Amino acid sequence: MAKVKITFQKCIQDSQEYGSNDEYMVSRVFLNIEADGENKGEFSADVKQTVGGDYETTPLEVGIPKDYKGAFRLSVF
Repeated sequence: MAKVKITFQKCIQDSQEYGSNDEYMVSRVFLNIEADGENKGEFSADVKQTVGGDYETTPLEVGIPKDYKGAFRLSVF
């Protein structure tokens, strides 16, 4: 199993450009991925949450990092 390190770089929160609307808040997280000590590059992933939900308890829908081709388990991410 690959050992993966994810370094978060920034987050653009609640952007209509990424799909936010009256029902869902969509944000984009920018990150760097390193797998087994090899830098795989910079990627982004969308995070979606129901508008009005409790930030501490409402589940988030997290997308797979765009264009990442290496080992990846969404349930762990």
